[in-house]
Amino acid sequence: MNCRSALVPTRPEHITPDWLSAFLGTRTPNIQVEELQVLDRTQGAATRLRVRVRYASGADGGLPEVLFIKTSLTRQMLVADPHMYLTEVYFYDRLRPAIDVETPAVYACEIDEETNRFAVVIEDVAQRSARFPTALSGLSGADLIPLMSTLAALHAANWGRSGLEARYPWLESATKGKTAEWWLSAEGRRNLELELQEDYKREAVDPGKHALDRMNEAFARLQTASDTGPRTVVHGDVHIANAYQLPNDFGLLDWQLMRIATWANDVSYPILTALDVEERRASERGLLRHYLAELTARGVQAPSWDDAWTSYRQQALWGVVTWTITPTAMYSRELLDGLIRRAVTAVDDLDTYAALGL
Repeated sequence: MNCRSALVPTRPEHITPDWLSAFLGTRTPNIQVEELQVLDRTQGAATRLRVRVRYASGADGGLPEVLFIKTSLTRQMLVADPHMYLTEVYFYDRLRPAIDVETPAVYACEIDEETNRFAVVIEDVAQRSARFPTALSGLSGADLIPLMSTLAALHAANWGRSGLEARYPWLESATKGKTAEWWLSAEGRRNLELELQEDYKREAVDPGKHALDRMNEAFARLQTASDTGPRTVVHGDVHIANAYQLPNDFGLLDWQLMRIATWANDVSYPILTALDVEERRASERGLLRHYLAELTARGVQAPSWDDAWTSYRQQALWGVVTWTITPTAMYSRELLDGLIRRAVTAVDDLDTYAALGL
């Protein structure tokens, strides 16, 4: 990618037809946007815009009239580690063309590597009648079968490949990099302790049964396990709100936390939190077997069932820690409470502490 930092917007007034023409022109020459209408705008860690455009006659480059823009239009970046945006831009620019997985088509992407200000313009998959489920959508195990296939395709592309850090030097691993270091730092542990002071989170986790010191020790062991072979390039944040459902497929969004790690977190995280407890209990073994079969069909020597089941069991703790540490301001209390309780129940059902040697 040739960095064209001047093309990266930083304020809402920068999003104009002329800017979008120049930005899309980095990949689609002779394109001309004459009008731009913002249909939806949401602001989280990044700014998300859904826009409708009108192109000059004969100057649409074959692009659709509805586009999705993800960027940062705030005076200050709203994340502690904006390196995550470099990871996402590099996914769309460098990895996506070589990986046969369902993700939005990308029409342009740029990053200012000095500031990590970024912008990506991608397909609005809602135009393909995509559904965007949440953990409260009542998904079935059968609904997640295509997602297991998508994950197997993603993982097979780099499965067990040597020199992954040299090949993808911008990617962190489960134990190396700012994110990994934060999770295991005194600050990360303090944040978990602070969030457990919320009454509903404390009730859901039940520290009398899941003592904080025990969780922290188990989480450190989980990170080590996630950095143990076979490793590959993983999405790194496959909760169900980062996926979209098509009639016969499941796609993945939000690639900021992509990393080099084992496969198991990507697979277990959606199963353990997207499904209610009874559905998860009834479906998890079948979903894991489907994932392993899909790896084999792609020429990968899949883990044995016993090894895969142990790795799956270990990962249940991830959901407990990550959703407990998530501030209530980011999601509804109902959603967070349900996610934490599902993950805690999975830890108990799967004897996760024993799987981690505790």
